[in-house]
Formats: sequence, C-alpha cells, structure tokens
Amino acid sequence: MSRLKERVRALLTTGGYSVHRWPANRFDGMRDALLLLRSAGYAPRVVIDCGANRGEWTQLARAAFPDSTFLLIEPQPACTAKLTALAARLPRVVVHAVAITEPGISRVRMIGGGEEGGGTGAWVGHAGEVAPGEVECPATTLDALIAPRVTRSDRALLKLDIEGHEVTALTGARALLEKTEVILTELQFYPINDNGRAVFVDMLEFLRERGFELYDFACLSQRPRDKRLRMGDVLFVRRDSPLLADRAWE
Repeated sequence: MSRLKERVRALLTTGGYSVHRWPANRFDGMRDALLLLRSAGYAPRVVIDCGANRGEWTQLARAAFPDSTFLLIEPQPACTAKLTALAARLPRVVVHAVAITEPGISRVRMIGGGEEGGGTGAWVGHAGEVAPGEVECPATTLDALIAPRVTRSDRALLKLDIEGHEVTALTGARALLEKTEVILTELQFYPINDNGRAVFVDMLEFLRERGFELYDFACLSQRPRDKRLRMGDVLFVRRDSPLLADRAWE
C-alpha cells in the first residue's frame, strides 16, 4: 500500500497537484519542504533528529539527504527496538537513547506514555505535572552530546520534536547553535490546555536573538472544532546561510 501511495503521489506531483487529508491538517508539506531545501543547494553533512520517536521522520529526510549522517536522539524505551533496527539496516545512522534538556539536569521524568509508561507519546514532565505513565530517563544537553562532533562546514540540520520542550532544550545548545545552519522545530501557536510550554513567538524571539530567521513552514494543523491554527513545523535558517541570500521576488 505504501508503494502504491508513493506512486500516486509522484504522479500527482508531476501534474502539479498536492493532496492531503482534510480537516486534520491545513497542509502537510514536510517532504516538499525538505526537497525545496535540497533544490536550493542545501546539503547537510549532519542531520540531528531530536525526538526521533520510531524513526519515521529520519526515513523521510534520508530521501532528501541520502548522504548525510543522522544522529537520532530518543529516550522513550518503547522506541528503542525500532531505532536500533533502523540503525542496523541503514548506513550513517547513530542512536542516542537519552533525553535532551537544559543544563544541570541529569535525569528527567517522561510522562504521558500510557499506564505502564511504555508508550511513544511521552513528554518531559514539569514539576508537579501528572499524567498516565511515567518513566525516568537519563538526560543531557545538546552541547554535551552532539556539539563536539559537529563543525560549521557540516551545515547541520537540527530537527526538534520534543513535545513543547524545544526552547528549554535549546538553552543547552549554545555551542551547537553556532554550528547549525537550519532548524526544523515543532511548535504550538497558543498554550494548548494552558500547558505552560513555549509557543511559536517564544521560539521566534529566542532564535532571532541567536542569529536565525524564519524561513518556511513545513506543516500546519488546526484543531478540528473550529479550525484554529494549533500546531506547526517551522524552519529557521542562520542569517549568514546562502539559503537567505536570494531575496528576489521571482
């Protein structure tokens, strides 16, 4: 079925069409956003998948950047077997079973992963936050885990999908951000259920202060009840990147 879907998608793309399910997403253009980066001359040597889950995004991104080394970061025990198998099957894929957080913290609570804490939808819990399922996981910063192995010449792509913990995680990535060219991050556009986590404007301000500019939207989704914009996957690019050099209208 997946091969048939890809063939149909390729045929529709050739004809200039884009098809997606409605109303779950305003659009899902992740694949196209990555391919557009490649068509603009972007070729990262290193791709960091922070919040790799079971590796779906990595497999999608490898189609756009087949020569890149992929560093997968995912603390959830329920995801380990899938990621280990993926790394065994594909070249240049490395798995780190650890959570990413702010400096000074060595362990975090992953909550929301089901009654036994074995699900794949967990997030880093705030103090006093309670949800079904809890697993304590080792934690570190992006700088400690990744920064020493990345250089500016790697043109690194950092993808973040860690359930509202993205800005917190980037407080421990001062050195890595200096070496990163493109950031792709999931964000909420309002504090869903008053969850106290960062929203789009928080990340926009945080990254602009550190030399990045908004570049593109890969996905946007709304809540079904009234179609209010709820979540999105957003691309930011370092100001000195060649990707931002072309400011022409056409």
